[in-house]
Amino acid sequence: MSAQRILILGGAGMVGLQVAREAARELQPSEIIISALTTREVDEAVELLRGEAKQKSWKFTITGAAGDIFLGEGLQGKPRPELVKNRKLFDELFDDIFAPGLLGYEQSFLRKLLLDHRPDVVVDCINTATAISYQDVYTTSRKVKVLLDRLADDGSLPGGEMETFVESVRELLIAQGVPQIVRHIVFLQRALQETSASVYVKVGTTGTGGMGINIPYTHSEDRPSATLLSKSAIGFAHTGLLFLLARTPGLAGPDGDERTRPTMIKEVKPGAMIGFKRLGMQHVRLNSPAGVREPGYLLTPKREPLGSSIDPRHPGDAYPRLGGEAGIPVRIIGADTGENGFFAIGEFQAITYPRQMEFVTPEECARTVVLEILGASTGRDVIAAIDGAITEPSYRAGVLRDRAIREMNELEAALEKTDEWLPSIAIGHLGPPRLSKLLIEAWLLSAALESRKIETLLAADAVEMQQKVESWLSTHPRVESLVATIGIGVLREGNGNPVLTRGPRLNIPVPSADGQPIPMDDAAVERYANVGWVDLRLSNFNRWRERLMRLSSVRPDIAADGSASFGLGSYMPRDFIPGDVVGWLLTTETDEMGIPGHRIL
Repeated sequence: MSAQRILILGGAGMVGLQVAREAARELQPSEIIISALTTREVDEAVELLRGEAKQKSWKFTITGAAGDIFLGEGLQGKPRPELVKNRKLFDELFDDIFAPGLLGYEQSFLRKLLLDHRPDVVVDCINTATAISYQDVYTTSRKVKVLLDRLADDGSLPGGEMETFVESVRELLIAQGVPQIVRHIVFLQRALQETSASVYVKVGTTGTGGMGINIPYTHSEDRPSATLLSKSAIGFAHTGLLFLLARTPGLAGPDGDERTRPTMIKEVKPGAMIGFKRLGMQHVRLNSPAGVREPGYLLTPKREPLGSSIDPRHPGDAYPRLGGEAGIPVRIIGADTGENGFFAIGEFQAITYPRQMEFVTPEECARTVVLEILGASTGRDVIAAIDGAITEPSYRAGVLRDRAIREMNELEAALEKTDEWLPSIAIGHLGPPRLSKLLIEAWLLSAALESRKIETLLAADAVEMQQKVESWLSTHPRVESLVATIGIGVLREGNGNPVLTRGPRLNIPVPSADGQPIPMDDAAVERYANVGWVDLRLSNFNRWRERLMRLSSVRPDIAADGSASFGLGSYMPRDFIPGDVVGWLLTTETDEMGIPGHRIL
């Protein structure tokens, strides 16, 4: 396996640096790219690794790349309060998270990072779950609720409070964890496909260091805090999305075969505290009353008689430093555990005590990562473990499929000559509008040409197909009504301008957030016709003839070739069966991202 260029996201952290060292020894790369949030972190990590490389005679290039992979290029380096206060920046950040599909992908720093360096291997050591969950949607929600109640009760808010309310709502919108992790995976999928990376390994988290909901360690008085459980929720949501990514095919060519193989997706999920980086004395950073973590100094405490209430936050300047203005710094001996923080001796003893969280070393994590890149059977790949544990499709279900379809066809045939009959084609409950569109088009072809024989359908040219479908629909108005009723438009040529037959609701295009009509031009018509409208224009019937020709050429000869005759692009039935045909199309034709919709396992 080629591992010439290795990109390490979060490469300046404790695990990221160790992955770089292990990869240098075991993989002999030509280049290691260290990516981290800030330029300072990157420069320090690169300088450290270059010094080690010189000392150990490692022959590879070490490159640095600073930036936030969860933000677009235009938002890099902007502090979060500024993103919330500035309307223009907030709108850009909101679109980064909530825009549909791949809108905003071109501006993604993650995309730029992968396209600039085109790594063979990506190792993601970023503490993603912590970064997302500790935006603390709970505190922000409580703040918004207080102001919302006041607005509802009084009908308005004073100017200063209204500004606080607007900023709090903005903060709440962009603090939601699920939209952020979903967006990240959508962009990651596209970036990995564009760059054809061979392997992506995520160093994930359980959120509680392998302990249960009874974990004693938390940053809040609740045990466990809702924020800590959110970290676990996002950590395992991340795993679930990576599981789906691991089952996503690569880009496909016109014949349905994959042009690029899918990236191998793996996750190593430590179930303990990771430590330690170094031991010694450190000037400890503590939370100020304003919630900002800064170097701590001993303060002169005050005695306060307890009354009916207590204010948990006093102004910091009300408590002078002990020992005068210079103060006495809070400097103690302890263990620096990297991203997990600095622990005093007592804290380190408690958390690593047997049957407490205990700990695993970054060297062990890095060794597992590199072994997974090499393809060794470590048993520590979480994605592979899920693959082996889920309940897969069964032989029994396959047998029952044929029987269920036959029974439903017999039930429908009994109704066909009655007033109750409506064709059981699609009602829009399954999948995107493209599925319903394809099912309806395939069914109309078979019904109008009165045949399920592929050869008979192919005998008609596109003009004849169009004429017969239109003629059939003119004598079966309830069918066209059914199509329109379920939200699918029927597109026709018109006299110069296309004409859409529709009902009160269209599934495509999706309504705009402000309720305004959707702009329509030639490109939009083609896009919606492709993904959600039944297209009765001549060009689409030509496309169906091409599909029929492909269908006729991929029917397997089981007698001659045995089980090997049935491959990914094969069409099993002898006849043109709309549901099976559409299943075959979803397997062999690509979507707007160039990806076919089939299982790879």
